[in-house]
Amino acid sequence: MDKLEEFITENRESFDDAEPLAGHFSRFEEKLDQQQAHSGIAIDKNFLLKIAAGLLILLTVSVYIFDFAANRISKKLSGESRSALVPAEMQDAINYYDAAASAKLGQINKLACCGQDTRKIYSMATDEMKTLNANSAELQKALSENPGNERIQAAIIQNQQMKEKVMNQLVEQMKRR
Repeated sequence: MDKLEEFITENRESFDDAEPLAGHFSRFEEKLDQQQAHSGIAIDKNFLLKIAAGLLILLTVSVYIFDFAANRISKKLSGESRSALVPAEMQDAINYYDAAASAKLGQINKLACCGQDTRKIYSMATDEMKTLNANSAELQKALSENPGNERIQAAIIQNQQMKEKVMNQLVEQMKRR
């Protein structure tokens, strides 16, 4: 045994006092009151967590609202710039083919749920859609430089039709797998 354990075992009677000295509890309470007075305002941790959760919810909602508003503004601006460059009949055709291609892309996404090959096809479809959208943007830019050019207008319509055809072919290819 080491010396401390030996000392405690030899003097056990001295350590077994049941009650502390008189006034111990009042002195202890005074010390606690002094510590609380020095620490300032007592802050409830649960209250702080509630505030943090509220701020997090507020931040999340504001990000969604900002994203929604930015999307609407972007679509409005792109729609206005596109409609200023393209005649109304052509704009209707472009909108029709865009909607049809987007619907087919949605079908491709649903069909791509299973298997590695179908995922590759979905990736290929989105890449092809991006390429055709970029071609369409270039053609519309060319149309803005040469308004009324029928060859460019025909090329825009063909590009839009190609977008729908490619998506149809990919849907059929995925259905066969």
